Amino acid sequence: MYNYHSGRRSQLAAYVVGGNWINCKAKNGLPPEARRNAFEMTSLKKGALWFLISMVLAALLAGCLPRNSASSEAKPRALRDFNAALKGKGTHGTVACVEYPGRRADLEGLLLKASLSRGGEIVEGGIPAEAMDGEICFELTDAKYVSVSGNLQGGLLIIPPDPLTLLLEASTPDGEAVQNGSQALSLGPYVQFPFLRWIFPSEVKPACVADGHTREGVFYPAWDIIPEPSPKYPSLVGTPLLAPVDGTAYVWLLPNEDPARRFDTVNAVMIYSPDTGFVVDLTHAADIYFDGEAWVMLKLLNGQKVTAGSPLGVIGPKDHASSIPHVHLQVFIPAKAPSNQPDDNQALYAASTQNATANVDAIKQRLFLDQGLNQRLLLLASQFLGCEGYPWGELLIPQQLALVVDGNREDWANDEPVLSDKSGDSTAGETMDIRALSMKMDDNYLYLLLEAGPRPAGRWGLDFFMDFKAPNACGSSERSIKVWSDEPGAFTVGSVDGCPDSKPQTYPALFAWAEALEVRIPLVYLNNPSEARAISVKGILVDGQGRFSYPDYMR
Repeated sequence: MYNYHSGRRSQLAAYVVGGNWINCKAKNGLPPEARRNAFEMTSLKKGALWFLISMVLAALLAGCLPRNSASSEAKPRALRDFNAALKGKGTHGTVACVEYPGRRADLEGLLLKASLSRGGEIVEGGIPAEAMDGEICFELTDAKYVSVSGNLQGGLLIIPPDPLTLLLEASTPDGEAVQNGSQALSLGPYVQFPFLRWIFPSEVKPACVADGHTREGVFYPAWDIIPEPSPKYPSLVGTPLLAPVDGTAYVWLLPNEDPARRFDTVNAVMIYSPDTGFVVDLTHAADIYFDGEAWVMLKLLNGQKVTAGSPLGVIGPKDHASSIPHVHLQVFIPAKAPSNQPDDNQALYAASTQNATANVDAIKQRLFLDQGLNQRLLLLASQFLGCEGYPWGELLIPQQLALVVDGNREDWANDEPVLSDKSGDSTAGETMDIRALSMKMDDNYLYLLLEAGPRPAGRWGLDFFMDFKAPNACGSSERSIKVWSDEPGAFTVGSVDGCPDSKPQTYPALFAWAEALEVRIPLVYLNNPSEARAISVKGILVDGQGRFSYPDYMR
């Protein structure tokens, strides 16, 4: 307030009374009612101030006094008793599932792990919980809970009668105490649930099924299955094979000891299922198959993860270990599980051919998930002769360009060479006088036409050096493609840098030499390059003493 008499600003205490500022020093000059109101307001202000001070002091004192831990700390989380049971969960096989009768909030943020014991001994430990079909379950490696009778006894599953105990451990990430977090739950004796999906598309039905396999005169349980032709798959060869379980695929190609039949291999696809511990062996697949987008080599599946129902290849032509196109089905427990080693495929194939291996009769033990299918397979058992009249068919890669591989130039009349060289510079005269190379590609094949004079007498070869714009593991995209006169129907491809993933390999091809040398190479055996560039061509002659000469070269 401002003192108008002295012209100086003076600080005065004032209160609000009835909405007006009142000078405290002048309050005795006020009317009685105003004085009474001012006194009451002053008393209220003092009371509020003392209350505020007392609250602050109480808070300060509370911070200094020792705390009562029993009343201030939160009570630990407490769990009710779980219930547990063995259940079948598709290709997982047998799992242990638990049910919690309490509130869902009790389990929020908890980590659940389980161990399985039988007769006081741990079978498996540290199994994390998984959500399966809306339930809390623990994966059991089925093969650890069973044994298998000997081959002569038919490959029956042997299950001990002792009950299993699930030891459940509940914990929190920060180590918070959980009351009743450790529980022992009885599961009863182990039960083997089926876990195999059908190995063909759903429209493909089984027609003939046969066992009676022997090795070194000893019977072992396995089945040969022939599918019934269908409108979509009218012949045996080319019928798709599907993975019966989730797992890792291992491929082993058993070569033919006869060099003249080098492509007549026995091809085995073995899927190791970590969910069950079993291996499913599907043998007699073709070495290539169409995966829905492109033709691929079967051996590229080796070491790859597969899911149940995904393509694994197709039934191949009759090979040197069969009399009719079919699939050999064998299920076994390996003595040692695969461990991501380069020779896992060879080790599994060796296990599949040993009499000591624990082979399981998948059909008689009803391991297929479709029980109606199990029953049909049992009814068809040993009825094999009725399928011998089925059409075998061939595995043909479609050719898109209208070319006939006959060694004549007429199909190439409008094509310009990609490489050319002067004529008459061969050291062998007209023989192997390399003059021009023409090249074409479609989605499935590489075609070459080489002008090199008349076909040489004796043994000869040609080396086409190409760049496929697809580097190997060592960084090179250049490959050598060779054809030899004494290896009709074949070509060899490899890199010259010695890289392990592109060592020379021999595959099927078609070539003919009349007016010129004409070659057709399936792109699948070149890993399906999208483009190709010719770098050079070298001619090779081999004399009667096996000595090599190189009469002409073009680049």
